[in-house]
Amino acid sequence: MLGRVHEDFERCVRAVQAKDARFDGWFYTAVLTTKIYCRPSCPVVPPKPRNMSFYPSAAAAQQAGFRACKRCRPDASPGSPLWNERADLVARAMRLIADGVVDTEGVRGL
Repeated sequence: MLGRVHEDFERCVRAVQAKDARFDGWFYTAVLTTKIYCRPSCPVVPPKPRNMSFYPSAAAAQQAGFRACKRCRPDASPGSPLWNERADLVARAMRLIADGVVDTEGVRGL
C-alpha cells in the first residue's frame, strides 16, 4: 500500500496536518486554491482538506499544473543541499552558539 499512499486521501490528510516528514517523498500535496504543491512536512499552515489533492511525484504535480512551494522545495532531490536546507541552517547556528558568537556579538552574530 505504501507505493500507492497518494490514493489514500484520509491518510494523506492526516500526514499533512501532522507535518509528518516520514511521508516526504511518498506523496506530494497539491493545493487547489493556490496551484502550489508541497511535501507533507511543509511548515506552512495546512490547507483545508477540500482544497487538497495528492500526487505520487513532484513531476506528476507539475504536469497537473502546480508549481513547487518556495518554503519546502518539494522539487529538490532527497539529500541535496536544497532538501536539507533547514537542517544545515540549524547546524550552523548551533556551531556558532558553541563557538561563543552569541556571547561576543549577540544574537545578530548568528
